[in-house]
Amino acid sequence: MSVSNCETFYEDVPTLGEVKREISSIVGLREIKKQLESILQKIIDAEKDAADGFRVVPPKPFHMVFVGRNGTGKAQENLSGKRIMRDANGGLLLVKIDEEDPISSDTMEELIAAMDKGKSSIMLAGNHWALNQYMKCNLNLYRRFSTRLPFDDLTCEDLAMILEKKASIKGESDMLCGFELDSSCSTDSIARTIAELTPQNLRSLLNAHLLDQMLIEAKKVAR
Repeated sequence: MSVSNCETFYEDVPTLGEVKREISSIVGLREIKKQLESILQKIIDAEKDAADGFRVVPPKPFHMVFVGRNGTGKAQENLSGKRIMRDANGGLLLVKIDEEDPISSDTMEELIAAMDKGKSSIMLAGNHWALNQYMKCNLNLYRRFSTRLPFDDLTCEDLAMILEKKASIKGESDMLCGFELDSSCSTDSIARTIAELTPQNLRSLLNAHLLDQMLIEAKKVAR
């Protein structure tokens, strides 16, 4: 029940076409993609209506809850609630929730105040247990979130596709640096290998981070 990491994002506003392509490029998470595409379509329809001269009510910021298993190696960063709200004003604030270091009442009040002002979009992210416990204790905050997106565990096929994608765009600092996928490596063959070499509980625990662990072990063997 804590804020483990808070980040603010300042980026050039993408076009709706760019957002649509970004959603399509996501590996796995099919239900998430459907919900995001539905939200995007509402925005596209509103812009079309406005262009046709219809009166359109300005959309309110989207406040979402992202629910899924924890990854590994999260950076720990503690920021005061007031600084967080100041930096995120008019932008996007991502608050990661875990089971440690309870969030202060001051920070919770700042979150609620920011949502009531309607300038910033706030997203909570964490595992099922942590978020459920947090929301039970903060019902006043919970009811302000209109969308809850459950992140399912990645399948072996999803992991294989992520590995292929990483291999196609790898850089010098990437975990795949020094590795090349053999031409005989298809998505199906990679998925079968992952299924044979890793237990289900480990895949559920690590998800995409499992690939990093596999590459670390592969580098040890290759030395």
